[in-house]
Amino acid sequence: MKKALALGAVGLLCAGSAMAQSNVTIYGVIDTYMGYTNATGKGSVVSMDSGGYQASRVGFRGTEDLGGGLRANFQLENGFASDTGGMADSTRLFNRQSWIGLGGGFGEVRLGRQNSPGFLMIARLDPFAGATYASFLNNVSSYTPRYDNVIGYISPSMSGVKLQAYYGLGEQTTPKNGLSTYMLAAEYESGPLYLGISSSMQNSANDNLSIKSTFAGGAYDYGQGKIFLGYYRGNNLGAAAATNTPGSYYSAYSLSANYRVSPQATVGAGYGWAKDSTGAGRDARQISLIGTYDLSKRTMLYTTYARLTNNNGASFSLSAAAPITKNVPTAGGTVNGVQFGIRHLF
Repeated sequence: MKKALALGAVGLLCAGSAMAQSNVTIYGVIDTYMGYTNATGKGSVVSMDSGGYQASRVGFRGTEDLGGGLRANFQLENGFASDTGGMADSTRLFNRQSWIGLGGGFGEVRLGRQNSPGFLMIARLDPFAGATYASFLNNVSSYTPRYDNVIGYISPSMSGVKLQAYYGLGEQTTPKNGLSTYMLAAEYESGPLYLGISSSMQNSANDNLSIKSTFAGGAYDYGQGKIFLGYYRGNNLGAAAATNTPGSYYSAYSLSANYRVSPQATVGAGYGWAKDSTGAGRDARQISLIGTYDLSKRTMLYTTYARLTNNNGASFSLSAAAPITKNVPTAGGTVNGVQFGIRHLF
């Protein structure tokens, strides 16, 4: 699935010393899909988009053995739109990840732009990879997938438990804590059972508000597939901190499962609902279906169907891994969507 390119060994540092080994892996995802959505008050849209199941990307991952159980690691990752060839973020060369770190028996310390633990965890809380039109958690949550200037620590697995802690520097002179980010996560994985919880908090630029997001849930492999339970709670009700209201939250719940029809084919279904804590009743609910078929270890076909219904003033819509929201219904409306896509790993 991934092509490793050996960069060779470094020179001898002194007589009789061993040669440190270094290698770089070039990897990527190309994911393109056809989508159809029909939204209340807006009509229907047919589109070709990038990143339905996973966001398209190309990356470089490297490690060097420093001896004594210590290693140097790095990762550079660029997102792009496979339907147009454009960059996902024209202002950054490596918009998805750009970090360097040291690892060993103590775990791993990373410095730079990194994925948030919530972004990594949501993909494990439903059979929709935390993406596609079918992932209710993805459609109604509003969280930041990655942050700049992050110091991160990832522990080794301890009897199935792995811990993560991150701090992102706001780099402001005043207020000192403006734009600072704090993230924690804990996961347990043993046999067929996975459990996880993650929480992130970022201060606003003026340090008078904290934007918070929490994911929790788990999965159980029953032999022919998995059962998933997912939960999200966040106060990021708008696109900018100024639009958020302290003490106002959305809580979302997702119950889903999949079934392996054959070694290549899997089908899944889910139901999700969201509650508005403000008392305005801007709730939402969704039913979802997904089917995947592996043409090989690298290439997969997928299709999804989703129907999302909003109540009162809610206006959630269907998104994807990129994410791309093509058709937002009028407040309190409904949106239906179908996807047909292909994803290739290299």
